[in-house]
Amino acid sequence: VKAMVGGKGEKTSDLSFNRATEAERQPGSTFKIVAAYLPLFDTGLGSLSKVYKDEPFYYYNGGMVHNWWGGTYRGYVNCREGIAQSMNVIAVKAITDVTPDVAFEYLMKLGFTTLVDQEVGADGGIYSDITQSTALGGLTYGVTTHEMTAAYGAIANGGIYTKAVLCSKVVDYEGNVIIDNTVPTTHVAMKPTTAWQLIEGMKSVVNAGTGTAARMTTGITCAGKTGTTSSSYDLWFCGMSPYYTASIWMGYDYN
Repeated sequence: VKAMVGGKGEKTSDLSFNRATEAERQPGSTFKIVAAYLPLFDTGLGSLSKVYKDEPFYYYNGGMVHNWWGGTYRGYVNCREGIAQSMNVIAVKAITDVTPDVAFEYLMKLGFTTLVDQEVGADGGIYSDITQSTALGGLTYGVTTHEMTAAYGAIANGGIYTKAVLCSKVVDYEGNVIIDNTVPTTHVAMKPTTAWQLIEGMKSVVNAGTGTAARMTTGITCAGKTGTTSSSYDLWFCGMSPYYTASIWMGYDYN
């Protein structure tokens, strides 16, 4: 981790709440990349050119999937366009094809620790993030920007996930090493071809989709994905240049 901001304003206390590592927020459409399109492409069930029909579509429970712009539909589009324009129906169809169970397995490989396999809530209800709505970032608790950045970093790194660390080494007063992060913890999270397709799709987001405001004035190539939750409680951008990966969340602690 090169830089981190845990809140705005002056620091008023030690060990205070760090929103980058502790705030579990709904990721909105930034999760479409990792929960829907990544598993679809990596399993070979789809690619940027795969075509879906944007049309009325329903979750398994009978609820209707709504696109963010309202009740109109755009007909046949490919996944590149679905990513660029952040189309909800296309993302839900993608996770339905690959199945939420397989999508959840991929999310585990991306290092998310706040997702729920199955949990009994205080109200007695059963909660799980193995659902179609996970494609749209509808999660039981949410995710942190710290872990989102590591997940997107795996895409930027050609499919190799690297656990994000905040220090390289910790030693005691005698010089004995207590923590050693100088050798990164890595594993393969996706195929290189999958990472390439996701980056290409997210280039379209920045060049002609919902994220054109994120284009870099220097002209450096960049890619990323926007995310917005209901009533704009959470606003996200997760993206990358050839040098860095970053996630930005904007909102209030209390909605």
